[in-house]
Amino acid sequence: MLLKLSIKNYVLIDNLTIGFNNGFSVLTGETGTGKSVILAALNLLSGTRVDHKIVGPKLKKCIVEGDFKIKRDLFFDFFDSNDLDYEEITIVRREILNNGKSRAFINDSPVKLEILKIFSEKLINIHTQNQSHILENNDMFYNLLDIYANQVDKVKIYKNLLIDYNKINKELNLLKIDRDNFLGNLEYNKFIFDEIDKMNLVEGEKTKLEESFNDMRNFDKISNLLDEFKMFSSIQDQTINQRFLKLSNTAKKISNYSNEFKSYSERFNKLNIEMDDLFISINNYVENLSFNQNEFEDTQSRLYKINELEKKHNVASLSELIDKKNEIKKLLENSDYHNDKIRLLESEIELIKKQMNNISKKISSARKLSKSKIQVGIESAFKNLALKNSKIDFNLTESDEFNKNGINNIEVLYKPSEQSSPKLLSKIASGGEKSRILFALKSILSKKIDLPTLVFDEIDSGTSGEIANAIGKMMKIMGKKIQIIAITHLPQVASLADYHYKVFKIEGEKNISTNIKKLDKSSRIKEIASMISGENITESAINQAQELLK
Repeated sequence: MLLKLSIKNYVLIDNLTIGFNNGFSVLTGETGTGKSVILAALNLLSGTRVDHKIVGPKLKKCIVEGDFKIKRDLFFDFFDSNDLDYEEITIVRREILNNGKSRAFINDSPVKLEILKIFSEKLINIHTQNQSHILENNDMFYNLLDIYANQVDKVKIYKNLLIDYNKINKELNLLKIDRDNFLGNLEYNKFIFDEIDKMNLVEGEKTKLEESFNDMRNFDKISNLLDEFKMFSSIQDQTINQRFLKLSNTAKKISNYSNEFKSYSERFNKLNIEMDDLFISINNYVENLSFNQNEFEDTQSRLYKINELEKKHNVASLSELIDKKNEIKKLLENSDYHNDKIRLLESEIELIKKQMNNISKKISSARKLSKSKIQVGIESAFKNLALKNSKIDFNLTESDEFNKNGINNIEVLYKPSEQSSPKLLSKIASGGEKSRILFALKSILSKKIDLPTLVFDEIDSGTSGEIANAIGKMMKIMGKKIQIIAITHLPQVASLADYHYKVFKIEGEKNISTNIKKLDKSSRIKEIASMISGENITESAINQAQELLK
């Protein structure tokens, strides 16, 4: 329910606030006073895109704000899924800058326009003469049939099954493509595996090969330098370590006579141990140093092959090359993986199809039973809307294919007179007829479910007094269950409202602005009388207005 509408700096509106009540409200006023501007402001809250030209003369941002009283059980899922704070009085706001950019908010939290549209669909529905294209969307008729058949929950179960069915079907198709690709590459994968596997690669092998290869490649240089090392390590008839051992022993003797020298002696001793170990290691290296041409060539060849494989398979190391081999091995060992998974998904699909088939047939049967009740209700509304001889028929057929509405296909047929043959509603009815038909459908729906606030924009335009009276009475009945706001020029409709608002212009020194006020009983009589007789209100018009209000 819309509690309050606030509009700031919107075209001719400087600052306007309107409070609304539950029930049936009308907005009246002369042509050009700004009723359409108020309607456009409501459209902004519904998420429509805008032109920056709507920003008022102050050239500041335009702000439209609506306070809505909403039920927690109807909206909790929306707030939860969009991470928004639920409030019983929820405030929806649009801000439009003079450069055309706009922002949307729900309870002061910024939201995308798409989110606002989804939310506003449950809050407010604006019915205009141009809205009759909705009749071309069969979803509304399926919804109507299911509401009358009391099977909305059953349809939700079917739609959830359909989501699962489509999801698994998509997964199945992708898996089949993967299987085909795998089979197409099977021989190639076997070749790659064999190529890497026959190398018998060992983790860390490449580093050792590189070290060994480097030693053998530099054998001559190393041998010459070792000879030089031997020459420099000998002093006359002694080696450096033998001479150093004598120095160490002498230092030890000195430490027997000097405590201060003990630390030097210990350091000499450590250096001597390290020197012995170093020369032993060097001698071992010299003894083991050799060069074998065949070994050199084998090492060089193996390193080359490893490097080539790394480059070929776009890996950075021997470790990654081994991982690549193991990956392919796993694929080859699990060549039946695709077929096993495909069989599993196909069995899941068959199970879901059985469930869908069962529930969709029940849904279809219930729709066929409910359509006659709806047709009677709609045709009863037609009589009140000067469509006395018009008939409507829901032609339901069943298909072998599942769709979002089950197994049904629907054609909504319209017969404007006894003499005419039924044809598709979307093709035959005129604009005025479509508007009244849509109004009749909404009046039928309002008896069964909590519709959002319905806003009717001069849908009674061009109708006679009798039809206008019927439209007003239907709105009044609808207003007992849901909030109705109607813009009208007809006194018959205005007189039946629970609340009456007048839209008018105020001429200032520099500009003209739109304003609105809620009418009391006496003001309402004058307004309805002016709607009857025009600017010069007659006594007769006042009497007629009083009669209408009775």
